[in-house]
Amino acid sequence: MVVFMQENRSFDHYFGALKGVRGFSDLNALMQQNGSSIMYQPNGTNYVLPFHITQQCQNDVEHHWWDEHQAWDNGRWDQWVPAKGAGTMVYYTRADLQYYYALAENFTVCDEFHCSVMGPTYPNRLYSMTGTIDPRGISGGPVIDNNPPPNGYTWTTYPERLQAAGVTWKVYQQSSDFFPLNPLAWFANFKNIAPGNPLYDRGLTLVDDLVAAFKADVTNGTLPQVSWIIPTWSSSEHPPYPPVNGAYLTRRLLDALASNPGMYNSTVFILTYDEGGGFFDHVQPPTAPPNTPDEYAYGSPIGLGARVPTLIVSPWTRGGYVCSEVFDHTSVIRFLEKWTGVAEPNISAWRRAVCGDLTSAFNFAAPQYSYPNLPMPVPVGCAGINPTVPTQQVTPTQEPGTNFVRPRPYKSNAYSQTDCSSRRLFITMTNGGTVMTHYSIFANAYRSDGPWQYDVAPHTIVSDGFYVDSSGLYDFTVYGPHSFHRRFAGVISNDCNQLDVLVNSVQDPQHVNLTMQNSTLGPVTFVVTNRDMPNAAWSFTLPAALGFTNVVLALTNSTGSYDLAASSTADLTFFRFFTGDLDPDSNITITNTPPPPPPDTNSLRIALTVLNGNVVLSWPAWAGDANVESRSNVYSGTWAPVGTSSITNGSTVQMVLPLQAGPAYFRLKR
Repeated sequence: MVVFMQENRSFDHYFGALKGVRGFSDLNALMQQNGSSIMYQPNGTNYVLPFHITQQCQNDVEHHWWDEHQAWDNGRWDQWVPAKGAGTMVYYTRADLQYYYALAENFTVCDEFHCSVMGPTYPNRLYSMTGTIDPRGISGGPVIDNNPPPNGYTWTTYPERLQAAGVTWKVYQQSSDFFPLNPLAWFANFKNIAPGNPLYDRGLTLVDDLVAAFKADVTNGTLPQVSWIIPTWSSSEHPPYPPVNGAYLTRRLLDALASNPGMYNSTVFILTYDEGGGFFDHVQPPTAPPNTPDEYAYGSPIGLGARVPTLIVSPWTRGGYVCSEVFDHTSVIRFLEKWTGVAEPNISAWRRAVCGDLTSAFNFAAPQYSYPNLPMPVPVGCAGINPTVPTQQVTPTQEPGTNFVRPRPYKSNAYSQTDCSSRRLFITMTNGGTVMTHYSIFANAYRSDGPWQYDVAPHTIVSDGFYVDSSGLYDFTVYGPHSFHRRFAGVISNDCNQLDVLVNSVQDPQHVNLTMQNSTLGPVTFVVTNRDMPNAAWSFTLPAALGFTNVVLALTNSTGSYDLAASSTADLTFFRFFTGDLDPDSNITITNTPPPPPPDTNSLRIALTVLNGNVVLSWPAWAGDANVESRSNVYSGTWAPVGTSSITNGSTVQMVLPLQAGPAYFRLKR
């Protein structure tokens, strides 16, 4: 395992234009209250869009704890230019980063890998080698800047745990062109040792030539089990040093590894970046809800921070894949935990729940041992420049086309209900996946507070209610992982649990199931449009007081995702927007059809969830017992009884049925 961490570049800054990733064509980009995409970063009364530069040497932009949190703006993600200047908005394309684009298209790129801290280099590198910045202030933290205490930090590093467990490891750092980025040098246990001590020899010894020392260990078969590589200053890609110089160093390191096929065939090489360096990235990171243990410092969330470029080079990540599970620097340690068996207790429970362990980026069943031909970067020398915003700004574009994708663990959904009596809109977020799913809810209009952050555990739901002012108007969007979002808009007095459209599930890459409701006294026509396909629209007229019905939309010529909008002839303020993946392995969720009611209504609603290998049906206790029937086709087949016994749990009646393979549809008869 080789970890090579470079300096100060964000994902959009490098890969926003790369085809197939969550880049500039993102359907799930945040929308601001003025109706503009988050790409239009406010700048006084104007805006700045991401703009392309070809100059390799740009001067540095601000990237400290305080300006990073200013850009974050309590989750609104809209203060990048005031906090950092217009230089934050620059980006490169394939022509500028030919080697890195080729590397991404031959191996695996992670497009949801975030730095750990909304802050500078040192805190992020501490997360990468120790899993923490000591937010409780017990051992020298919380660390939010690049100024270690003279006597050093005193918590335990992951290399020390490897040493104690007998796992070989080493830090490669060059004596000339020195860049002080080795976190071990900031710790008391390493400050107080001398050559001859294994911690010193493996962690602090400098080499004359970085690539030569690494290649010697590769050639001799003495490469340790875990290696960390510290870049030289001029090849670190830290502005104003050019990206191409870092690419040249990366190419030489990988060529050294590939020179010994036996070593290459048993090694994982991770190229990542410590932080975004102040460069804009359009994807707002998951941040821990207030009061989450070990995730706040000085009253502000520690992270996650902006996305950073991350490429995984190995026989098990070959083939040009995109992995879209949420990761951060602690994910690298967790991958090492799985491989070495050496645990890192410094990592917070929240990060373990929200961030993956990198295993989803790998295909261990089908390695490809070939090493591709890649372009040779040519180093340049140049002076730093301060780019200026173009006079004619244009929306940044992303290369057309797709890449292969790794399976995602997310199965997300959300729906809303209104409660007229309490003037509240309830939004329920579901998680049918296998990992914790982070959601955020934004008010698009009529409210100035928010956004609100939520973590939903696997096979559970989380609901929250939002008061609506005297106008009755509401407009909220729920953002989830990767390409998922749901938007709910309307007037609470007009469509109070009488009109609705919700996504029930994604059947396969061409079909989406919708559930529509008309409980009014007259017929209602719903119009559904596919915003990703010109002239694709469907019209459904529901008779009066029909209640709920299911429809299936065939999305032919799909682009790999769905982007639907629903409106109603009965209420011109009513809108529902649904965006997500058409990959059935990524975005199917078991939802409630119809959804459960707000807590202070007396309507009968049935909830369906999956828990511990069982299907659990629930309904209000006041409705009494019921007979449950099921069949395997929603439109045809014979309904068969599955049981009549149920249990009362407080105000709820529940029936527990064993989970079986294949589709199942249920109805209750009272």
